[in-house]
Amino acid sequence: MENGKLKSVLIGTVDRYPKQADAERAVEHLRIKINNQNLQSQFHPVTVGGLIDRFVQQELRNGRRFQTQSEYRTYFNRYIRPQWGGVLLEKVDPVPVSDWLKALPLAPNTKGHIRNAMHLLFQWARRWRMINSNPIELVRQSNRRLRVPRVLTPQEFQALLQELRDPYKTMVTVSGCLGLRASEVMGLKWGDIDWDNLAVFVRRSVVAGRIDETKTEASQHPLPLDRG
Repeated sequence: MENGKLKSVLIGTVDRYPKQADAERAVEHLRIKINNQNLQSQFHPVTVGGLIDRFVQQELRNGRRFQTQSEYRTYFNRYIRPQWGGVLLEKVDPVPVSDWLKALPLAPNTKGHIRNAMHLLFQWARRWRMINSNPIELVRQSNRRLRVPRVLTPQEFQALLQELRDPYKTMVTVSGCLGLRASEVMGLKWGDIDWDNLAVFVRRSVVAGRIDETKTEASQHPLPLDRG
């Protein structure tokens, strides 16, 4: 109700939500928001799926780069929601979560990101007074690589460049010599190069055609160029 009048929100059609359970899941994040300050909320258990929906609707865009938002959506929709979406928050236990992460056919670093995304979700659940503690705090996930990355020798790097054509040859040269991320290379402009002082300033990144800030503040420090 708003200003004394009932307020309605269009969620979808019966074709999209053929069953009552489907419709209830679709509006769960709205119910959570409406009852947030209402004592009745304790009588409406919240699922992980509902928590994801509320987080995406209210918090995901706040202060996060487009690439970070995209990564979180991938972790939520591809991994966390299919496994845990229908589970009530108070039923999530650290041991099954740990076993699930171990069984995922992914690199340890990716598993670590999924664990951290899940931890963030439950931290917001605590802020929203849905739960009293975060079970993911007890989940340990190593980010250690399975194998040591192979580093190209100068000769191998030169051989790689010989196989490339511009603009990719120039992009790989800049990335290899300055240690830039692909998104940072895509964001470079001629004005970012200080020819007098031989320095490059990384001021932006480009992901999926969208201009954004660099991933870290350290990325914005000037990079020296060789006079040769």
